[in-house]
Amino acid sequence: MNTARTSQPVERAPSRHRFVDRAAELKGIHRHDVNALIWRRSLDPQLRDQARALLSRGPGMVLDIHCRPDQVRERLHGAIDHAPFRIHRLAYDLERLAHNFAVVAHAISVRLQLEVLAHQPCPLFHVDNNVLRMVCSYTGPGTEYADDRFLNRDRLRCGDNEGVLAGHPPLALECGSVILMKGERSPTCGGLGAVHRSPPVAGDQQRLLVRLDHP
Repeated sequence: MNTARTSQPVERAPSRHRFVDRAAELKGIHRHDVNALIWRRSLDPQLRDQARALLSRGPGMVLDIHCRPDQVRERLHGAIDHAPFRIHRLAYDLERLAHNFAVVAHAISVRLQLEVLAHQPCPLFHVDNNVLRMVCSYTGPGTEYADDRFLNRDRLRCGDNEGVLAGHPPLALECGSVILMKGERSPTCGGLGAVHRSPPVAGDQQRLLVRLDHP
């Protein structure tokens, strides 16, 4: 008698991220089966040039504000000693992101941080302690997101990136793409917030990063 057992395929958890191509689709972040939306977009040449121009300020915080989306451009121009026409495309894009973020967060005002980074501030995969976060890299590599299909959440907070990823590479966002993520305090994440980290920064590479948080 053949007593060999046929091995059963391992049932994987479903992916909890989705790709979108329009800002209006960001409202889908409130679905219970979604913890991240990746808005695929590219930056026009003028916007890329204006973003690179801010790298000359060197690593450090450029802007950290809490305001209404329609106040973002004014705050940017007041904080950075560049003529408005030299950063007008960047200012408009920041205002646009703040508006879209406020809409999905059901918020009147948002916190926006624009920062020049020459290091990796969050090398470990983690879930943010907030409700929602939006991130976009205008220069350099983008955020790395761990696909729930391969994710081992038991290894979070253990300093074990390889264990978290379980042998599978993360999704690396392209420059200009936007990721909208649920944090631990999201009422619809069910304890399964978006696991991500800052990307490694090689050599003299620098990132111009915008981060929006709620609350």
